Amino acid sequence: ATRRDLISAGFDEDRIRVVPLGVEPSEVAPERAAELRVEWGLNGPFVLWVGTVEPRKNLSGLVEAMLRIPDVPLVVVGPTGWKTDPETVLQPLGKRAHLIGSVDEGDKQAWYAAADVFCYPSFLEGFGLPVAEAMARRTPVVTAAGTATEEVAAGAGLVVDPSDFEAIAGAIASVLEDQDLAARLTEAGARRVAELTWQAAAQATREVYQEVLGR
Repeated sequence: ATRRDLISAGFDEDRIRVVPLGVEPSEVAPERAAELRVEWGLNGPFVLWVGTVEPRKNLSGLVEAMLRIPDVPLVVVGPTGWKTDPETVLQPLGKRAHLIGSVDEGDKQAWYAAADVFCYPSFLEGFGLPVAEAMARRTPVVTAAGTATEEVAAGAGLVVDPSDFEAIAGAIASVLEDQDLAARLTEAGARRVAELTWQAAAQATREVYQEVLGR
């Protein structure tokens, strides 16, 4: 998808090489996910979104979708970027919305582990590392069709039109309501991220340098 965007922007197709990013294995203290749930009063299933809050990330679209799923909280983790006030965006959800803000790496990973669904309906990403990070933490993923994040998920998550609030809500609800589906997505995600290593990214980058040098 990023290659296609670059070509549309006028880059020479023959000069583009795509190297997927990797996911760094990291440990999460088993008790930390449970602690976060207690700290924020999350006694049941909840949906997680992680990223810098800005228009292209489509947090507003996720909020519209969540309005169609009664009683399920939405947790938002990440810093404010530009042209979006997260408190205003989340206001329609009232007390169901939990704006966490920036966290350290350990707590970010714990939030992934604690969540029941990770939903990332972003309109545009260069790669979409949060999707890979969520799958690495064995959390089912819902993301945007026709984007780089669909390629990251590679069939291991549910993909929907990011402008279709009903479709986003339906995908989230299906994961929350169908334990077998959630388990299948969890296992598929774990297999997918096993392919997304930094070793593979480094090797692919090396091959590009070798191509440039004519070796």
